[in-house]
Order: sequence, then structure tokens, then C-alpha cells
Amino acid sequence: MLVLQLGYFNWAEKYEIPEEINWLFSTPEAIPELIERIEDEEDELELRSFSALVLDDSFNITSLHDLKKYIEPYTVLYNEQTPITPDSQTLAQLLQARPVSMEKPEELIYLISRSFYGGQYGDKLRPNMISVHHSFQGKYELDGGQFVRLSGYFGEDFRSLVSWRYNKLVYTNSASELWLEYEKIGNCEIRVHLQLLTSGNLGQIFEERVYTEEDLKEAMIVDIPNDAYLSFRIEARGSGELKIGNLHQRMSRYQFGKFILGGEILKDSKRQELIAYFHPGDMKPPLNVYFSGFRPAEGFEGFYMMRSLGAPFILFGDPRLEGGSFYLGSEELEKQVTDFIQKHLDLLGFDNRELTLAGLSMGTFGALYYGSDFNPDLIVVGKPLVNLGDIAKNLKLKRPDEFATSLDMMRLIIGENSEKGIELLNHRFWEKFEQADFTDTTLALAYMRDDDYDQNAYSDILERLYDTPIRIISKSRPGRHNDASAPIIEWFLTQYKEHLQRKYGRKYG
Repeated sequence: MLVLQLGYFNWAEKYEIPEEINWLFSTPEAIPELIERIEDEEDELELRSFSALVLDDSFNITSLHDLKKYIEPYTVLYNEQTPITPDSQTLAQLLQARPVSMEKPEELIYLISRSFYGGQYGDKLRPNMISVHHSFQGKYELDGGQFVRLSGYFGEDFRSLVSWRYNKLVYTNSASELWLEYEKIGNCEIRVHLQLLTSGNLGQIFEERVYTEEDLKEAMIVDIPNDAYLSFRIEARGSGELKIGNLHQRMSRYQFGKFILGGEILKDSKRQELIAYFHPGDMKPPLNVYFSGFRPAEGFEGFYMMRSLGAPFILFGDPRLEGGSFYLGSEELEKQVTDFIQKHLDLLGFDNRELTLAGLSMGTFGALYYGSDFNPDLIVVGKPLVNLGDIAKNLKLKRPDEFATSLDMMRLIIGENSEKGIELLNHRFWEKFEQADFTDTTLALAYMRDDDYDQNAYSDILERLYDTPIRIISKSRPGRHNDASAPIIEWFLTQYKEHLQRKYGRKYG
């Protein structure tokens, strides 16, 4: 981890620097010499980009201009007491520079060591890994892959209710962030009891923590100096109904991002989450929006692909259920998606005609569904899926025992698995799509002729757009939904790049 401090007093001379940080110091006047070192192939300083840059209160962001090709967004930290001057505003936006408190440099150094690492990681303990405590006398059932549902009297005082059959390992090199999905009805209350066990000696508990419902409004953070196992149980009191869902574990970046630096979590009052990330690119049109496909491993998808296009971009992901719930949710949650897009259009000074949306497989639903809220310039999708009710229906005969998550999705969004539920789930898409204004939008679709998830997606889209002045480009391949992924992705990227070249004058090798 290479951290550059720019200023006039080297913190490394006074404060302890963690061993994982290679601390580099320079004054503003010495930046040309620093660049010479970076560009000298024989110098030991091999660099693609800095992990973090720290600017003290005597340093102006504009001085970073010559270093910007070595700086990734969200890695620049400046003193919150130093105002951004008008002449540095554009560069600060380009770098997504962040104000931080520098009153206690040793604390900031520690946070950098725990937050500015490379990569991302997230997984979950699923409801089918839950065991109900033998003392509970009420009713309980596994509600698909979504929740364990428990109802009855939980006790006057807090008592053990459920635990997970598996522990989670946390490593010394990063903090862990934990998020529990749960809902409750009635006069009941829960708390999470966490035990930390010494790695290599599961019988030795060295710390116990209790998180109340008030604590659970934010993610639980576990930051410890040694590897350890985490054991979880939920305690409850009162009476009513509880639904316990996924317990998510992610590598933490504290206040600097979710999954990756600058990543954000959008969540509603029912603790359902989507993830979002904005990259400023070159701050020139268009704003490209990419929706991740089905992804059991939690985190963002498509970062390098979208960054290679050069323009500003947004990534969305869906960590719910096994690997996503097609970006559908409560009105509260869906509004946060459109607000996130609109916020960054406004930040960049773009209008809807300088917006593109894209996705593959599950991501096609997000691109088409939320594209209906705008009048975008381009929507490009590979293997479109729009009739989500049909996807669940096809589980029985067209693809037996494959993608049973579609049934969990129907229960999550509609509340029931039934013929009526199939119709209602299909209707969620078409109700929005049929009211959209796609005048002069370009729609590029690559689809599978024998798609066993949603065989009618392409023809249904064409039928709905028959009277719309829209430009449609399409490509088909023989095979089922999960066949021919490589050529579909190749076509997807080719269409994307050709449109950006033709419309916006961008150049790609």
C-alpha cells in the first residue's frame, strides 16, 4: 500500500506507520522530482497509482494536476478545515477528493491502513444455515431462501432464539462489516450476541459483544488485531413475528466506501439493500450506467470494463437473496436508484440525452426498468430478462431445479408463489416500460433464441415498442440462456463502443 503525503511536515517522523504502508513524503515544490522518480524505469518506485494521498492544510488541490494520472478517484484526502477554492473545484470533483479531520493524524493513518487496500470481498450466511434454539416453543418455518419465520412468545427477558451453524473467519489485515436482514411484527425485540473465538482454538472465547436494535441501524464493525472466528446468535424477548434473513459479511472500508472506495449502499426501511458506485471518468458525456448480473459473491461487477470506456459511469449491484433480486424492491428503494442516477447527471451538468444504461442477464432488467424513468440516449443489453414471473414459472418444466432463486424473488417482491404472483411479477416491468418515453433512444439487444429463462423477452419488447420512434439493433444466437456468453459480451461491448465513437467522438484502440 503506497501512501503519498504532500505538505511540509512528514508525519512519519512523529507517528508510527503500520508495516503494510509504504509512506512517501513530498513537498509541493518537489512534485516534479517525484514524477521523475515515478517515470524512471530503473527506480525502485514502481507505480500505477497511489493507494491514498494525504494533503495537509497548507496544500492546494490544484497542485495535484501533474500527478492526476497516478491518482484514482476517492483516494485523495484533504483537511476538512481547508476550503476548496473555485479554481480547484473541477479537479476536486474529478478526483472525488474527500475532506477528513486531521486533528489526530495517528488515527487517520490507522484508518488508511484498514481502508485503502486493493480488491473487494463480501459473502453471507443464508437462512438455511440457521438453527432454532430448542427452548423456543412457538412456530417456525423456513420461508424459501429468503427468511426463517418465527412467531409466538419469545420470553419476558432476552433468550437465545436462533444461531448459525457456521462461524465466520475475520482476518487481521482488514476489518469486517456485518449487516443482518430482519423484519418484525408485534411487541418483540431482538439483539445480536457475537462471540469472538481464537483462530486455531475454537473453544477459547476472548471477547463477547451485544448489538441492540439501535446498534443494528448501522453495520456492525469488527476490527481486531488477530485472526478470529465469529459465532452469532440472536436473542429475543416479547411476542410477535420475526423474519431473519441473510447475515452479510463484507470487508470494511469504514467511512471511505462500501466494497470499494466510494461505494455506497442504498437501503430501505425493511433493511433491503442495493449497492451503487459513481466514477467521474473524464467528466465528459455520456454518463454510462451498468447493472451487474446475478452475483452470489457480493460486490461490484464491471468496473474495469466501464472504466475502459473513459466516460463517467455508475455501477449498481444487488446483494439480496442468493445473488440478486433483479433490482426490484419497495418504492422507497427503487426511488433511491433513480435519485442516484439523477444526482450524478446534475453533478456533471448532463441531461437525459447524455445518459446510457447497460446490463447483462439480470442486469438487463435493471437497465430497461430504470431506463424507463428517463429518456436515455442508449440502452444496450445482452440476454434480456423482463418477464420475471415467467422465469419462476419456467423452473418446473423448461429448466428443472435451475435458478430456484426466482421463486424466492417472487415471494420477496409479490409476497406469494402462485399463478397470480406470476402475472403480478410480470406486470411490475410492463407497467413501467409501457409508460416510458423512448423517443429517439437507441436500443441494442443481443438475445438467445432458445432462452429457457424468458424466451419471449425480445419479442415482447418489440411488440411494446412497435409505434415508438426508436432505433433498434439486435443480434441473436442459438442456445439457452447460459450459452454463448463470450460472443454475447463481445457484441455488447462492440455496440457500446461504436455508439460512443459515433455519437460522442470517443476513440478506442
